[in-house]
Amino acid sequence: MPAQPAHPTGTGTGTGTGTGTGTGTGTGAHTPTPFHVNLPALAPSNQWPASAPPTPVVHYVHNMPPVMDHNTYFHVLMEQFEGRYTAGDSLLRYSGQSWFGTDHDKLWIKSEGTVDGHRHMTDGDHEFLYDHAISTYFDVQAGVRLDLDSGPTRAWGAVGVQGLALYFFDVSATAYFNAQGVAGKLEGSYDLLITNRLILQPQAEFNFYSHTDPQRDVSRGFSDIDAGLRLRYEFKRKIAPYIAVTYAGHYGNTASPRANWRGQADNGPEDIRFTFGVRTWF
Repeated sequence: MPAQPAHPTGTGTGTGTGTGTGTGTGTGAHTPTPFHVNLPALAPSNQWPASAPPTPVVHYVHNMPPVMDHNTYFHVLMEQFEGRYTAGDSLLRYSGQSWFGTDHDKLWIKSEGTVDGHRHMTDGDHEFLYDHAISTYFDVQAGVRLDLDSGPTRAWGAVGVQGLALYFFDVSATAYFNAQGVAGKLEGSYDLLITNRLILQPQAEFNFYSHTDPQRDVSRGFSDIDAGLRLRYEFKRKIAPYIAVTYAGHYGNTASPRANWRGQADNGPEDIRFTFGVRTWF
């Protein structure tokens, strides 16, 4: 067989491209082996009884659920602390009240009086009352009243009601009694808000007696009235200066000028005065 010819050796270059795709899916699940711990049963004890303890029976005051009305509070209100002025004479008048207790039961103290320019005190009315709430807006009050001032002292039993009437009228009605007879007092006031801080307050107090007591300027029937129209400005809620026009009148057999301890005549039975003062509470 003839020999094949030898091929020459050479070099060369070349390029090429290629693409390819591939997909694959797989699923699998692994279930953990449950782990159990066996604990011994708890033996009953005082701390862990075998059954739940019985629910205690709760008794509410007046069958009212507990709210923030059983705490003890203290409140003082000086409604009037004022100077009353007229030509040649002036008076200092005060009227205030305070109470201590809960929203249902309180010890209530009221006091008022008038001092003239000669340091002679009249209309000294001081009351010590037990107060009990009978509704959302009204309380019943009972106690004693003492008339203590520069005149003779008188003592009375007292029973009445005080509260907030329809349309926010602050009212009170009290009956008094002693060995000489009975008496009554009606009081009322209303706060008319001109602005949130500027307030106009009309106020009146009427006194009635079943007998005459000249030593205390008391007449039978409608005896006297004390009223005022006060305009106050509450710079702070707890303190408010005011200006006012006040009126005081005595009726019946005491409706005559009285002589004071210096023998000088006091003002007449009908007394209109320019007034300024301050109202405060805490």
